[in-house]
Amino acid sequence: MAEVERPAIMAGGNVVPDSPTASTRVTTVDDIGIDKIRSLAEQGHTKSQFKLGMYYYRREEFDRARTWLIKASKMGDMQAVFQLAIMSYDGIGTLANLTKGVEMLKTVCDNTDPSFQFLVPHAQYNLGMAAFMGYGMSQSDEVAEHYWLLAGKEGDPDGSVAAQSQLGMFYTRRDTKDMKKAFYWHYFAAENGNLESKGALGVMYYTGGGVDADRELAFKCLCEASERGSLYAQGNLVVYYYESRLFTRAAHCAWSIAQTEDIRAAAEKSGLLLAFSRRGVSLGCFYYARCLQTGKGVQKNEAEAVKYFKKAIEVCPLTAAELQQKLKNDEL
Repeated sequence: MAEVERPAIMAGGNVVPDSPTASTRVTTVDDIGIDKIRSLAEQGHTKSQFKLGMYYYRREEFDRARTWLIKASKMGDMQAVFQLAIMSYDGIGTLANLTKGVEMLKTVCDNTDPSFQFLVPHAQYNLGMAAFMGYGMSQSDEVAEHYWLLAGKEGDPDGSVAAQSQLGMFYTRRDTKDMKKAFYWHYFAAENGNLESKGALGVMYYTGGGVDADRELAFKCLCEASERGSLYAQGNLVVYYYESRLFTRAAHCAWSIAQTEDIRAAAEKSGLLLAFSRRGVSLGCFYYARCLQTGKGVQKNEAEAVKYFKKAIEVCPLTAAELQQKLKNDEL
């Protein structure tokens, strides 16, 4: 999981998901003119009320946004309900009310309107997050797992890909560990485009976690995720190179990762968890320090090595401690 803080309710932003079908997709207000939208909204046209609310939301005019979203929600527009849930839960333009946000998400889940069913997995995913973190409802791993399994839809692309990836991580935790399930969910999340799971899949193929070890597939997954900006995958690619005795490549990649200064910004840009990104950078720093210390793949420089060992600790103490133990055991 990311840092211990109350997470924003949406994994990929704080705007309601759009409909995947052209017939019900929300056209941006600029496409057809704000005046026409406002006129239709004032006449009671529900979809126009939602569009106008989102127009004001994107302009950060949150009072106006809430006014029109509430009107649309009262007419049964579940996208409006979902957006109001986000605003209530995250305290956007109003005082945060986590319980109210959760209840509104449950309303989205309970709706039977076919045109809004695409929202249900996203609402279920976020209810799972609320249960897992204990915000807006009692903390419960079982309830979180229940909602995520519903949202994941057995790996279907129409399910919540965020929930699929979250299940992959959930099943690697000490208290809920099941590596075969972890592999199953990371596999489908990665197939459905999730970058976090693509990197995790590479590590699982490399270590044989939940699946037979396959170095070729591990390398493929780690390279693909690295190219898409995953610091976690980049850090583990350094491990792959180093343990394959490709020290020059290891040192070069490790140096590149170790130059990352704003890890939070890099994680947000790629849509990745901060904790995973920190681990990747810490791996890069530590392995680069080791290369400097031993002269493998780079000119030996013990003073610089100390600098990067310290940075590895600062970035992620737990990762650095694990690697320090490997050093003591002559495994690195």
